[in-house]
Formats: sequence, C-alpha cells, structure tokens
Amino acid sequence: MNKPTENKNNIRIVFLLAMLFISVLIYPIDKSYACSCAQPDPPKEALKSSSAVFSGKVIEIVDINKNNEIQSSADPIAILLEVDKSWKGIDKTQVIVFTERSSASCGYGFSLNEKYLVYAYKDGGELRVNACSRTAPLSGAKEDIQALGKGETPAEQVTLDIESIMGQEKSPSESAQNNTQIYIVLIMLILLLTVIIIKSRRKK
Repeated sequence: MNKPTENKNNIRIVFLLAMLFISVLIYPIDKSYACSCAQPDPPKEALKSSSAVFSGKVIEIVDINKNNEIQSSADPIAILLEVDKSWKGIDKTQVIVFTERSSASCGYGFSLNEKYLVYAYKDGGELRVNACSRTAPLSGAKEDIQALGKGETPAEQVTLDIESIMGQEKSPSESAQNNTQIYIVLIMLILLLTVIIIKSRRKK
C-alpha cells in the first residue's frame, strides 16, 4: 500500500470515529427498553410485600436531573404527597417517593394534584414506586381499598421540602461541568482508539 492511499484510509477512519462521536452527542444516552411487568399480587399480598402503602395527593413533582443535557429514562423523579390514609409504613402527613422518569424504565406517571393509592418499597433508604406495583389513581382503586380496610390517618404533622431533603438540586453549572467531563472522556477514548488503529495499520 502506498503512502497517499494509507493516509486516505487513516483520514477515513478518523472521520468515521468523529461521526460516531457526534451521533453519541445528538442521541441521548438512554435506556429505551420497554418495561416488562408480571401480574401484580392481590391487594393483601401486595400490602405484605411493600414497605409502605398509603393514599395521598401529589403536591409537588421534582425532576432531579432536569438541567442535565444528557438524560435517561431511568433518571429519578421525586414526588411529594400529602397523605390521607396509611395502611403500612407511613405515620406522617407528607412523604416523598421516587420513580423513574419514563415508563420505559418502569417509572410510574404521577400527575400533580391527583390522588393515588401508593404501594412503595424501600431502596437505599428511599421509598420507590414503579409501574409494576398496584399503585393506581385513588378513583380506580376501589377493589384495593375494600380489601385493605379502613386505614389510619397519619398522626405526625410535617411539612417537607424536597430539595432540602435530597440535598440541593444540581445547578446548571454543575450539570454542564459533569456533561463536559463526559464529553472529554469520550473524546479521549476516540482519540486513543484512532491512534491504536493507525499504528496497527502501519505495522501491517
């Protein structure tokens, strides 16, 4: 192989790698796999297997990673609820639960000012809710309410602040810094791969 042809091939490799890098930036890093759920347990069994079961109204929804340029369907969304009745695990008038951003990652789609019957489980000290549980709008949970019974009114009055409990949300500057670090790492990996390929072709 003569040198001009070799140089053209090397340029072509670099160009292809650059296009790959650009496509990574344009297409967000995201788990786009569909959520697959088994049939949920009946209400009483779901009560036993859950860490907390309660009904309440959504009074705040916080997208923790809303400032990130690169987002995932599995990003956590914080939900603040005003608790009406508790069947297990909740003795306060407000509670924060977390779910994934998208139903693609089994996140549950809460709506502001709507009431829900919530089945939550503990993960790393946090209460989490997913689409595979019996969590449902309260208006459509009559079967569950009948099976669970009366429930109890929370005794402890609290007012929760999502941001103070989670620690402060990432500021735009912090998010930009994190994204810049990701881009730098990707660029370094691509450059390293390019050098390896070029050296390998020269040896041949």
